[in-house]
Amino acid sequence: MTQSRAKVSRPVQLYSGHAYRFLEKLGCKPDDQLHFLLVSDAKGKNRGYSFATELPAITLRKPFRSLEKRVPQIKLFSRRNKLVNVLWLNKKGYAVFVEINGRESAKDSPFKAIRAQFIDVDLNKITARCKTKEQIQQKIESILSDPSERLQSITLTQNKNGQYQLLAQRTRQRVAELKKQFMNKHAERVKDTMIVETKNGFHIYWVMQGGDISKFVSIQKALARTFESDPMITNLSRVMRIPGFYHMKNPESPYMVKVIQWGREKPFTQEELMNRLELKPVVTAKLRQKRRKLHARKVS
Repeated sequence: MTQSRAKVSRPVQLYSGHAYRFLEKLGCKPDDQLHFLLVSDAKGKNRGYSFATELPAITLRKPFRSLEKRVPQIKLFSRRNKLVNVLWLNKKGYAVFVEINGRESAKDSPFKAIRAQFIDVDLNKITARCKTKEQIQQKIESILSDPSERLQSITLTQNKNGQYQLLAQRTRQRVAELKKQFMNKHAERVKDTMIVETKNGFHIYWVMQGGDISKFVSIQKALARTFESDPMITNLSRVMRIPGFYHMKNPESPYMVKVIQWGREKPFTQEELMNRLELKPVVTAKLRQKRRKLHARKVS
């Protein structure tokens, strides 16, 4: 057995039950149709792994009642109703994501349940967007002058509008330091949550009961603002990495995504979450329109 294969096999055994328990914790019911998305994590060919540079995305599904409880045994249905071994694809370079909120049935059917409010804390990236080259250069110099920062790479691009975009990626050691700092800073706020540790940070879930679908987006935006997490994690159809599988962007060093805290047994309500964290929900355009209609009805 090669060293790279040994790295893959041991953590799978240790965390093989995390995927099923994660979905169970989210409140998935036996008849719920689960929707999975597999996308390419890797960027090229690496020794010990065989995968293409460009892997097509794969959509898979399975009712929760039929889902296997251990990761090595999980097989999902493709669009052609063929069973696919997910761990095998994961080792080939695919990241495994699952749609968090519940739909009525089919992939394009309406949502029926808010299973959780959640955030994606990415501590690996430093991003910036500036209008001029001088501004972006000042930003780079500011980052490089910070003695606490340790960077793995800096990428500078220019978009079609002429804006300069900076992407700096931190070293693994620096990310580990920031993980500890984040958990120390927010320990009280996240003590009852379910926390999934990823290679670059955390996915934090407030498991919901009876959540109002119309409030989901505004609460997501408020959470992102409060924790300074990814502001794009706001849509109902958002997919997230499922624990028990590997983060494979660097196939020479696969990272096991895992649950490090399961949280309390009793689900949250949206009202409790908002009160506990003193959230001020961001009023979205749809919510403003809904309020106007309600106001118009009352007036008439």
